[in-house]
Amino acid sequence: MTGSVLLSRILGYVRDAVVAAKHGASAVTDVYFASFTLPDLMSYMLAGGALSITFLPMFSQYLHSDREDEGWECFSVIATTVGSILLGMTIVVWLAAPVLIPPLLPGFSEDQLSQTISLTRIVLPAQLFFWMGGLLGGTVMARQRFREAALAPLVYNACIILFGVALSDSIGIAGFSWGALVGAALGPFGLMFWAAKKRGLNYRPRWSLAHPDLRKFVLLSLPVMLGFSLVTVDEWIGRYFASSMRDGSISWLQNARRLMLVPVSVLGQAAGQATLPFLAKLHAEGRDDEAASVLVDALRIVAFATLAASAWMLITAEPLVGLFFERGRYLPVDTASTASALVFLSLGIVFWAAQALVARGFYALQDTWTPMVVSSVVALSSVPLYWWLGQRLDHVGLAIATTIGMLTTSTFTLWALRRRLPLPLAVLGRSLARSASVAAVAGAIGYGAHGLVGDASYLLRAITASAAFGVSYLALVMVFKVPEWTSFSSRIRDRLRRKKTA
Repeated sequence: MTGSVLLSRILGYVRDAVVAAKHGASAVTDVYFASFTLPDLMSYMLAGGALSITFLPMFSQYLHSDREDEGWECFSVIATTVGSILLGMTIVVWLAAPVLIPPLLPGFSEDQLSQTISLTRIVLPAQLFFWMGGLLGGTVMARQRFREAALAPLVYNACIILFGVALSDSIGIAGFSWGALVGAALGPFGLMFWAAKKRGLNYRPRWSLAHPDLRKFVLLSLPVMLGFSLVTVDEWIGRYFASSMRDGSISWLQNARRLMLVPVSVLGQAAGQATLPFLAKLHAEGRDDEAASVLVDALRIVAFATLAASAWMLITAEPLVGLFFERGRYLPVDTASTASALVFLSLGIVFWAAQALVARGFYALQDTWTPMVVSSVVALSSVPLYWWLGQRLDHVGLAIATTIGMLTTSTFTLWALRRRLPLPLAVLGRSLARSASVAAVAGAIGYGAHGLVGDASYLLRAITASAAFGVSYLALVMVFKVPEWTSFSSRIRDRLRRKKTA
């Protein structure tokens, strides 16, 4: 799962690099990125991005108690009833886009708003494919099968790139929007439909607002619909305030955020997706002590890896941004502005990854209310901080607010979960301190090496800093026999040995 997510992120950055090369960081790219705000908001309000959270544990409970037929009845009722409602809402939102979009982007000009509405209407129907694909994916991942779920973003990103390049000369940046629509149909929906079909998909159209499984699904999804986690709304808050800043501010913040989310997705979200089915299974079997052990092990290893990624990204921020984006119309000033945001966003990588795992501890217990309350309170409390820091430090202030908000969210969510599962927080705390110390020392060495070649090319600076950091980091973890490294490396060796034997 981690390897596939890494490939997906690499392809995602090829996509972003193509957008940057074709259109730079400008009012046009601000419009393109902003056009996803309303579709993402609608998906969030219907729990479209949280189906693995709400539906997977329900289907898993049927599957692991030898009631698979009931599980498919549950799927059929939810797919038919909620899917029909989503279709109707998509039509309404498509028609009402000129009324709904201006309040979300108060700093945009009339021309920018008109372009945003046009691109939004292209992208909006993709939410239907994402939603149904997520529901189908829940039936697949409940069986602990992840291949198609990991490949779906590859297809999605590839379509955006291909359509964007092919149609750029004729319809401009709208080509990327059409690519997003086609990619959603072929990847998140098409691949998951094929995977579910291969594993016994048994869908029978059934509309029922009174079915108990639909009621349970709505009750589980309601907190996700009503809540405002910074994991999702951070991007919207950033766009809201950045829309009143200099042209390019949304693009600088967006590109820095995308780079920061690479290790979060590869390590944190991938681990969360892979861990949830096992946690749900253990809870369904009444083995909560084992579930707590699995979650803490995952947290320790993910924190160990993400703290290293955070230190590396912090010392290579400018050359990293330059290598990814500085070509075509993306200028050195854009690189510097993006890197300044990335420095502060990189400090929060471990908190993003931890939140992805800790929240799934609640979801495995079929408790979506507690993390919703915690994250919503933090998110609403953070809005004044975004405004205050944005007023003083522009888009960099918004990046700082993001990291502070995610630190607060992950800390309070972990503390709340401790009341439901017997998590050994003292063990976790010692692990975090150890991993942070090693990453800090190796980061200081890498930063010193970077300073020695400060006037060199982006590539040489990135290689020098990365090599110094990597060598010193590996030396430290091996000399001091850091348990997380020993555990991680032994798992890799065992897996390679099993593959070789097979």
